[in-house]
Amino acid sequence: MDRSDTSREPFSASHTTPADGLDFWQAPDPMKQPDGRLAPGVEVQLLERAPSGWARVLRASGGWPVWVDGRRLEERASPASADGELVPKLQAALSACSRLLEDLAAKRIDAPSFRAQAFRAGLVVHGGEAWMWDFTNGWYCYDGAALRHMELPGDAQERDEGHEVQP
Repeated sequence: MDRSDTSREPFSASHTTPADGLDFWQAPDPMKQPDGRLAPGVEVQLLERAPSGWARVLRASGGWPVWVDGRRLEERASPASADGELVPKLQAALSACSRLLEDLAAKRIDAPSFRAQAFRAGLVVHGGEAWMWDFTNGWYCYDGAALRHMELPGDAQERDEGHEVQP
């Protein structure tokens, strides 16, 4: 059993287990039977993600790290809510995108110019992640391993008040 020392940093939940729970293993070996099962909605901290889809997690209740099917983990909350530097960058990007929409509607820029400028304006690189604004669905975050939709406070309202754009 891998009971690696995980006391280096305090526990910080990043994900939860899915509604039907999640099997875990002491080592990432799909040929072996699971060593146990995590209950639905258990908060876990992602410690490591392997290209194969395996994820090494630590449970909120403590103990040692276990391996799970990382593709089934559910994102707990947006890291933006705790990051004082990221939120202003995302807000500035939204403002720039809004101005571009106005310019497009007023025919101050053409569709190809809008696309090129909106791509640059709606891309925020911060803390090892790339955040991308999609005019229809909101923010997406790419961390080098997975692209995830991120619902930030106010996103739904911004989209509801926004314009449908199909240049």
